[in-house]
Amino acid sequence: MNVIYHRLLMDFNDVDDRMFDIGKALSCRLRLALLHTLAVGEASVGELVERTGANQPNVSNHLGVLREAGLVTAERSGRVMRYRLASPSVRELVKAIDAVTDDRAA
Repeated sequence: MNVIYHRLLMDFNDVDDRMFDIGKALSCRLRLALLHTLAVGEASVGELVERTGANQPNVSNHLGVLREAGLVTAERSGRVMRYRLASPSVRELVKAIDAVTDDRAA
């Protein structure tokens, strides 16, 4: 029994820290709302403020968390930063979260 516990603990410690960063980034309603909005298409902070109803500093701070986790990227277009999902895999992650949520509601 101790060998199994030790092996599970060793495997757990080998998990990439990035996985935990992504989990933390997904643990906030506003960040999930931002990801859902960006799954439809790129948007500026102003557009995300309009769509989520959150204030600009809050949206900007949460976009920073999502960027650090590698879930979104940004590109400057003149004076405006345009945000988008970092990859098709992130879009699939958003879809998977929706599917799990739908399964739990059924």
